[in-house]
Formats: sequence, C-alpha cells, structure tokens
Amino acid sequence: MKQVFRYLKQIFSQEFIDRTISGGIKGQITLLSIVIIGVFFIASALVICLNIGLGCEDNWTDQLWVLYNNFVDPGNQNSQQGTGNRLTVIIISLLGSILLGGVLISTISNIIERRVEAVRTGKAYYRSIKNHFIIIGCSNIVVSLIKELHKEDPEAAIVVMSCQESERVRHNLQASLDKDEERHVYIYFGNIESIDELKRLNIDRAKEVYILGEEGDYGRDAKNIQCVHSVSILKGPAEEGKELPVYTQFDRLSSYSVIQKLNTLSNAHDGSTNIYFRPFNIHENWARRLWSIYSYDNDSPYDRLDYDTIRLLPDGDVRNKDRFVHLVIIGFGGMGQALLLEAIRICHYANYDDTQESGSRIRTQITVIDGNIDTLQQHFTAMFPNLGAQVDDIQITYRHDNTCSPSVRESLKQWCCDPRQMLTVAVCISDPDESITIGLNLPREVYQSDARVLIRQEIQTDMGLAIHTDNGRYRNVKIFGMLDQGISKHMLLDEIPSYINQEYEQNGYIKELYRLHILHELSELQKKKATARKSWINLNENMRWANRYQIDAYRTFIHTLGYDIVQSSDNKVSVVSPEKFSEDLTDDRLLVLMRMEKHRWNAERTLEGWRYGDTRDNTHRIHDKLIPFHDTPYEERLKDKQVITNLAYLMPLAGFIIVPD
Repeated sequence: MKQVFRYLKQIFSQEFIDRTISGGIKGQITLLSIVIIGVFFIASALVICLNIGLGCEDNWTDQLWVLYNNFVDPGNQNSQQGTGNRLTVIIISLLGSILLGGVLISTISNIIERRVEAVRTGKAYYRSIKNHFIIIGCSNIVVSLIKELHKEDPEAAIVVMSCQESERVRHNLQASLDKDEERHVYIYFGNIESIDELKRLNIDRAKEVYILGEEGDYGRDAKNIQCVHSVSILKGPAEEGKELPVYTQFDRLSSYSVIQKLNTLSNAHDGSTNIYFRPFNIHENWARRLWSIYSYDNDSPYDRLDYDTIRLLPDGDVRNKDRFVHLVIIGFGGMGQALLLEAIRICHYANYDDTQESGSRIRTQITVIDGNIDTLQQHFTAMFPNLGAQVDDIQITYRHDNTCSPSVRESLKQWCCDPRQMLTVAVCISDPDESITIGLNLPREVYQSDARVLIRQEIQTDMGLAIHTDNGRYRNVKIFGMLDQGISKHMLLDEIPSYINQEYEQNGYIKELYRLHILHELSELQKKKATARKSWINLNENMRWANRYQIDAYRTFIHTLGYDIVQSSDNKVSVVSPEKFSEDLTDDRLLVLMRMEKHRWNAERTLEGWRYGDTRDNTHRIHDKLIPFHDTPYEERLKDKQVITNLAYLMPLAGFIIVPD
C-alpha cells in the first residue's frame, strides 16, 4: 500500500506534472486520462458508498449512469430534486466542465501548438518513413543534391538533418525548390555527432545516405568520418549486395587525399561490410567533369586541354608532334589544386617519348599563379612529395605574382601567340565577381587566339550564361564550378570502375559483359554486373581510386586514335565497332598508347603516395614498377595493353559509342 501511495505521490508531484505537460503528446494524453478517470472513480465511489440517490433511480448502475450524464453534460442538473442531490451534481458537473471542457481543450490546443512548433523547429520525426534518401548536414550543394535525388525517384522522401536553425534551412530550400520537390523534403534538427539523433533518421530503412557536414563547421571532415561509422552502426547487418550507399563529402583536399589512401571505412562495428562508403570532393568532381569522359554528362562538353588533338596518323606519324598543352591556373585554392591534380592524371600524350634525350622531349606545361604561392606550394608539395622525381612528362612551374601585373600579362601574350602551345587559362578565384573580372580582362591577344579560358562561378547567373554561350569575342570562354552541377551520380555510382577492377581479377570479363549487352541477355548481364559489384564493395578504398582515375584518361586515348565519343542515341551515326577498333589499332599505334597509359599510371600512383624502390612494400607505398615505359618488363606492359584494347568494349557499357572524329 505504501508503494501505491508513493507512486501516486510521484505522479501528482509538481515536478512530474511540469515534465509531463511540457513533454510529448503521449504523456499529456496519459496524464489527462488518468485525472479524468480518477475523478470520475472517486465521485462514483462517494455516490455509492454514501448512498446518495440521484433522481429516483435505486439501482447503483443507474445512479452511475446519472452521474456520468451530469459529468459530461451540465445541462442535466435541472432534473435533480433536493438540496443534497443538487449540490452533488453541481460539484460533479463543475468537475466535468473543468476536465472535459477547459483542461481537455487546452491540452489539445497545447498539443497542436507543440506539434506545430516541433515541425517548425525540425524536432518532429516520422518513424514510418522508409526507402528514403538521407542528407546529413546542410552545405552549399544541398539544393542541387535534392533536385538530383528527386529527379532520380520523384516519390521518395528526402530527409535533411542539420544543426542549423530549421526555419532558416526551410526558407532557403523553399526559395530554390519547386512545390513538388519541396513536398518530399522533411527537415530535422539534429547534431551530426549524436548517434541518438541519427537514430531518428530510420537509417536501417534508407535507400541512400549523403553526409555533407555543416557549411563552415570547424573540423567538418573529421566529423563526417565519425558520422560514417555511426551510420554503419545504425544500419546494422546487411545482406550481400544490399549494402547501404554512404556518399560522403570532404571539403579539404588534404583530408580527402588522406581518405583515398586508407584501406576501407566500409566495415560495421562487428567487422562485416554493411555500407558502401564513397567519398567525394566538389572541386575534384568539377575537375573530372571538365576533361574526362564525365564531361559528356554536360549538354555541351568542355574542350579538352589538347583541343587541337595530338593524334596518331595512319602512316605512324604523330599529328601536332611538336605542340604541347599549357595549362595556366590562376588561384591555387581548392579548385586550383583539383585542376592541377586532374591535369597531372590525364595530360600524357603521344608525342612524349622517354627514349629521347631529356632536353628534346615534349612535355605538358602547367603554370600556377598565386600571390600566396609560397605557402600554398609548400603545403601542396608536402602532400605530393614525389611529383618532380617520378612524373617526367609534365613540368609544373609555381609563380608568385599578381595576375594583373605587367609581367603576367606579357607572359600570357607570349604564350597564346606561340604556335607550339595549346593554352588554357583557368581562373579559379573563389570570389565570383573577381573571377569574372579577371577572366574577361585578360590581354586581348588571348581572346583573338584559340586559347581557352575557364572562369569559376559557383552560381549560375544570366551574365555567366551569356558568356558561356557567346560566339563573338568570348567564343572560347566558358564558366565552370557551379554548385548546382557539382554532383554527378554517374560518377558516384562507380559502375565502370567496378568493371575495370573485375577485369584484373577475371581476364576477359569486359568482353563477356559487352557480349551479353549486345545480345540483350539481361538476366545473365545483371548476374555478371553483380559479381563486379561484390568485388568492388570488398575492395580497399585506395585501390578503388586507381580504377576510378584510369577512366579519366580514356577521352585522351580515344582522340589520340582519331575517334570521338558521343552518348548513345537513336541517331544514325557511323559507329566504330570493336572489330574496326582492333583493326585500326596496329602494333605501332598500340605501343604509343601503352606508353601513354604507363606514364598515366606512374602519375596516378605518385599522387596516391607511392614512390620508387627496388622492393615493393604495400604498407609504406614503395613500388618497383614506377619506372619509364622503355624500362618496363614485357609482362607488365601487357597490363597497359589490356587497358587500351578493352576501350571499344567498355565505352558502350558506359553509355557511349565511339565514332570517327
């Protein structure tokens, strides 16, 4: 009995009541129900125990029925006779009016107000949501990402969790999304570091997770990594082939570079693989979309750096064999560094021969101009210390100067007027107004020549669009870097890199996949693709990047052979079949492309932190094959041959067809 009184005392204590009425709907309704039932029970007990006759009814059940009618409806009081009865029903009716009228209405009103407030502040959560997209963090690409996801699945819910003020997030999204897009977006308030708040996202039932982090947040990249582990824990066990894709943004190229070198972040706390971890960086995404095969995702692909192609001729000679690419990068922040790294991966051409005297070799030239280049260069070379020693066909010059200085302007005049150079000037200043000003006020000789100019603009404006489509003075000027085009699902899905990886494990895999694709044997095709995906999921992260970056040079390889790439369509075009491709690929031409691939591989491995050593050491990234092509053993050259001969089979699988240029 003491425990009952102690429990009742606790329930009706001021602390408990305050906590309950300020809590959720369940607690408020429960408390109100207990009070109403309790009061009615006490009144019923008094009426029965004191033998209070309400009206003329003698049966106790009829007495309770009269009691109930007066409790819920004060209008029944006039049927009572006698002072005692009337006083009783007055008290009962008054209690009923207070509890079922004032308190009930105010409770319901409070519940509605609190619910509205919860939705407004992002504290309303929905347990029924499933097969949804989750975006954790609110960065400057969240709008473009929502649009991309809604286009992919118009019916799927998109849950955005951010620690920013939910009302402000909602207003920002409303300004950029249409009604149908906005209708599928749910905004939660929460901390990326709190696993309890992440639980409310229904991660175990989600379709995909995007970890963006908060814009400008201190330690953003480190927090994103921790969030990956939390998502893996909350996902729980996953069947093979049903791993949860977790796309994770990294803001700094330095931390992004470190992530690429790690073995894996895809394991759950019990060691199993339950997520597919895919890191990305917006600056790198754009660099790859400028010059690799991913440029064809744009309606109008950007010109290649070798816009006047260095091409192999049928007689074995090289067209433009004395010309070279010269890329000038103005501004060495995140975007400038990403463009430099991508150029190092792809700028390997047919007119570079490592058997010639060093002074006679034709090298790609890259000039980086920045007023703070001394500090930036030190940081960059610390991340990639072996570039100068191991990448011989590219020469990088760092220049401490102001872009508007007379010396820089004079250099630009000389470069664009040099018939041997294919000049591209990439203005990578983060300030959009300054970037436009610099990009449109270069020496007039730049615009009169065939030199290409790229101007970074994070936001697509009418002015930027006018420049991009100009056919006059600025015909060779293009804008890039727009945040609403910073996400490419084609790139993130890694379908083609998974085929490349499987080819190394299973020789002839790509040709077999192509055969099934041509014959439309969809069932077998999907089984084959699933095999590649399984191997890809279990592959170490650092090896995934080797396959991803191999793709970026394919556009250069195909143009070197005199072909072009177009997206598959119903238009009648002259398609270069694999048989025709193989026929045109003579031994001499194949040897040149194998050499190009070898130098590309050397550069890519160097950027991944590998250095030359007599004995290979995977732990410390020492490789004995980081050598010139002419010193490479025959069996190693066969790997370079495999890359080239598979191009004609791989491009259709990527959604492209090869055509004569």
